[in-house]
Amino acid sequence: MTRPFGMTRNSNLLGRLFACLAGALVLSLMWGPQEGSFGNFYFVLKKGLFEPRVFIFLALGVIVFLAITFWPKVVPYLTRPGVWPLIAGLLTVIASQTLMHWADQIGDAKFATVANAVANTNGISPLASAFFGGLAWAQLVVVVLLLGAAIVTGVRNFGWAAAVVSLAAAVIAYLSHRAVIDLAGGADHSLGMYVCVVGYLVLMTAGLVVAMSDAQVANTRGAVNRVLGWRPGLPLVVIGAVLGLISMSTSAWFSPENLNATLTDTSDVFRNAGLAPIASQYLMWLGWALFAASLVLSGAASYLRIRTLGWAGAVVGGVGVALTILTLYRISSLGAKEEFDGATGPWQNLGAGGWMTAAALFLIGAGGYIAATAPRYAETSVEVDPDAVASGRSATSSFLTAPGAVRSCVMIAVALALFYPPTANGFWQSVLVSQIGIYVLLAIGLNVVVGWAGLLDLGFIAFYAIGSYTTAYLVGSLPVKPPSWLSMSPLLAIPFAVVICLLAGVALGAPTLRLRGDYLAIVTLGFGEIIRIVAVNADEVTNGSQGPVTAVPHPVIDAGPVSITWGLNQLQYWYLLLVLVLIVLLAFRRLEHSRIGRAWAAIREDEVAAQATGINTFRIKLLAFAIGASTSGVAGVFFASQVGFFTPDNFLLNNSILVVAYVVFGGMGSLPGAIAGAALLTWLPEFLRDQVPAADRQMWIGAVVLLMMIFRPGGVLPARRRAVELSGLPEHQRPAPEVRDVPIREGAAK
Repeated sequence: MTRPFGMTRNSNLLGRLFACLAGALVLSLMWGPQEGSFGNFYFVLKKGLFEPRVFIFLALGVIVFLAITFWPKVVPYLTRPGVWPLIAGLLTVIASQTLMHWADQIGDAKFATVANAVANTNGISPLASAFFGGLAWAQLVVVVLLLGAAIVTGVRNFGWAAAVVSLAAAVIAYLSHRAVIDLAGGADHSLGMYVCVVGYLVLMTAGLVVAMSDAQVANTRGAVNRVLGWRPGLPLVVIGAVLGLISMSTSAWFSPENLNATLTDTSDVFRNAGLAPIASQYLMWLGWALFAASLVLSGAASYLRIRTLGWAGAVVGGVGVALTILTLYRISSLGAKEEFDGATGPWQNLGAGGWMTAAALFLIGAGGYIAATAPRYAETSVEVDPDAVASGRSATSSFLTAPGAVRSCVMIAVALALFYPPTANGFWQSVLVSQIGIYVLLAIGLNVVVGWAGLLDLGFIAFYAIGSYTTAYLVGSLPVKPPSWLSMSPLLAIPFAVVICLLAGVALGAPTLRLRGDYLAIVTLGFGEIIRIVAVNADEVTNGSQGPVTAVPHPVIDAGPVSITWGLNQLQYWYLLLVLVLIVLLAFRRLEHSRIGRAWAAIREDEVAAQATGINTFRIKLLAFAIGASTSGVAGVFFASQVGFFTPDNFLLNNSILVVAYVVFGGMGSLPGAIAGAALLTWLPEFLRDQVPAADRQMWIGAVVLLMMIFRPGGVLPARRRAVELSGLPEHQRPAPEVRDVPIREGAAK
């Protein structure tokens, strides 16, 4: 019996409502520090479902239900100007007030903890008391409502009001935080307030966009291209100027936990203390002079488009970076010599200010370089995608097409990679090196096999193990020793590890690459387990489950005047890793666009068709296996020398699956995607360490992966070819429909 159409529709709506409410209840159980135990399973249910906060989650479920039900009516509003800045600013403020630290002196420094402390403190300013007592959330709600009204109704005054309230909210957040810090005393390096201010500035931008725009459809990518292409290099100069002013006026340069000395304070501390003249002059006036000179030269070059000034700004910026780093080395060395704050060597007891200044000078110099090399006149217009309104996407399909746009983004990434790690604490430096860096290298290598050639390899970690044990053998850390002529430093072991892993890849691939799909995955999975079990049982060679007998030594370079010994701190390994990753990226970038890269893509799409076109599919697939394995050999050398001791348990099947997950999460076939996927999924568990109970971390990671699969099935940064496979070509790149001849008789009939 067929049910009437109305009954079916009502059933679907009820099912959808039930699913949204059930999801809201699950989120209520997940959110918060509550954690059950084997003796009290009821605790989580009581905290998650039987307290008033559950109604907030149920309301979110209803909102999601309404959004899904009326999605066709919602989509046109999502394309209006100001929507995406609204979402970005809202999420930024929420993250700052739920996840980040606001005052290092108070408990766990989270916003809620600081709010409780403020509520129990007498004598604090009324503004701070109101802000931490509920005004922080109230002003966010007001801003969002004003922006929502402006976007929906198109009334410009709502946009202007939202911009004004956002600016006032940012000022209130700054003053309230300042009042708390002044009352608490001591050094504070929390970032919650700064992120909150940035969020409100983004919301203010959204208000201005809504108030000033006449367009009905947002052209976000076009706006980004116009900003970056209006004066190539100028965005970097502006970012560098803001960063430099903050770092040279308020940030700590020396003794961040004790003196919290700014640039001026540091100059006073080391005056007449025997500091090298160049460093002393830098602290007094030379640093400011270099900053001002590079800013003027690069800024003028970008605005006036004068190439000579651009080159001059780049040179001055480069000199400024070098002198900043030299000054940091001098003051930290002298501080260690004087045993200041218990420092024992150079590069210790430094604040973030010096590194931020180096980053600012780097960006300003990079802006000058881009201004000197960008085309003088270039086409910056972009085509408008007519499907934007219907699909909810940006109005343009082109991104970062303006002159210098891509290089500006690359320069920002380089500045972060070079100058952020020294400002991180020891824990995050260790995570950067031993987790993020190594797995990024492994993901880049596996991307060749899985992403480019389309071969599912679940035993990739075996090559990583082979590289590590090869290094341990060549440096004499295993029970079986190499001949004296073959004993070497870990850095010299890199080519040997690469060759041995390459041969191992050939040995695995030659008999197995005639298999496809799941069968190949099972065989590679078995290979990974075989290598691990051999490492466990070959006691006389590998020392069994205990790993190397003696620690694998740290790398050493001793060539005349150049003498570098790794192992003094994690940063040395970070910069060594950057060099290795850069070399691998450059090589793979060339390989991706070569004849071999195109052959891999052809095999991945259709192996039979590729073979029909004359491609030796077996040889090309074997080459992918060998090249991917050789990359893991480099990672193995780095891992062995960095940790010193390792065991076969470091090369479990789980690690192979994780590397595959990183490649898929980032975007199969995309080098930036593989890097982003590995970085995000290795960073997330460590970030959640302070946010949720330990047992809940995997649940949140699973939720993130699930959301990515739903909303970005191609990965975080999918390869262009993969994105086209999933969503098709943009409208302006689609081939014209075939013109069909119409008989005259049919035309006449019409």
